[in-house]
Amino acid sequence: MKKKVHKLVLSGSTPYKLLGISSHENDYRISWVLNSNLGLKFKKAGNLKIKPVKNSDFLEFSVFRSHDEDKLIKMNLVSNRCPDGFLVSEMKNIDFFLQVFGEISQEQLDSFCSSIRSDKLVSAVFEIKPERVKKTWHLPPE
Repeated sequence: MKKKVHKLVLSGSTPYKLLGISSHENDYRISWVLNSNLGLKFKKAGNLKIKPVKNSDFLEFSVFRSHDEDKLIKMNLVSNRCPDGFLVSEMKNIDFFLQVFGEISQEQLDSFCSSIRSDKLVSAVFEIKPERVKKTWHLPPE
């Protein structure tokens, strides 16, 4: 009898939805907007540190995390700007990236975007395909 082999293939990162947010406000103000308008619980997490090839100094980008235990959704709000540069320089018009981990339908995501967009502190919100972002800075959902 021939032996049957099953392979478990795990991808390198957890799948997520990615939103781009444009706003001239500070990171703590945007997290406050998301918390108050959407009932989320964003809290400041450790900064994301990136070391560019051409520069010897680390660039630090603020990170806020939220976890909705009822809906099993986790989120990271990551700044695209720091005083010395951009996290994703190809997308300079985006001020923040919002990673959404968990089971969320397209309809829920569209409703979520509309709620964020309705705040006067937010200029624009749109969905981005994660594979479109060339730089790898995948934060785990924690």
